[in-house]
Amino acid sequence: SPVIATILMVAITVVLSGVIYVWASSLAETGKLGVPRVTFDIENQELGTADGYWAITVDQTEAELATAAVTVTVLYTNTEGVRTSYATLLSNTSNVYGFNPANSDAFVTFVDKVEDQGSFKESTFGIGDQIFVRTHAPDGQSLTDATIRITYQPGPGEGSVIKTYTDLEFNKIV
Repeated sequence: SPVIATILMVAITVVLSGVIYVWASSLAETGKLGVPRVTFDIENQELGTADGYWAITVDQTEAELATAAVTVTVLYTNTEGVRTSYATLLSNTSNVYGFNPANSDAFVTFVDKVEDQGSFKESTFGIGDQIFVRTHAPDGQSLTDATIRITYQPGPGEGSVIKTYTDLEFNKIV
């Protein structure tokens, strides 16, 4: 009947206008990419020793991220008592990417669980990847009140902090 057809057309129009409104409002946002959702697990290894480190493992992620866009920053107090910042990209091939505390003296190292796409190998930051941060700074100072910040910046701009660990100490269980 014409009444039912009219009611259905109105209902469909209302649903479509709602969908278009949500879609258009998401386009009108500031343009800043959202913060990727990534969960991590952190563990102490060789607690309290000069060879100690924190092992940070990616547990879950909603999407694989570009390894070259992930930065690890460590804030700590050096031997002179000055608050110091050390930052590196995980894609840094100079003793970071593909290394771990057993085969590199670098302050931060990264082991990538490379996805095998047949003959094509792809490096992404995703589930199973591990970041290692030593519990002693490059100057030999034991880290107390250290902060580890993991950020994702796929393009120009500020980027997004995806995880921060604070109040880390070389001899304290996390």
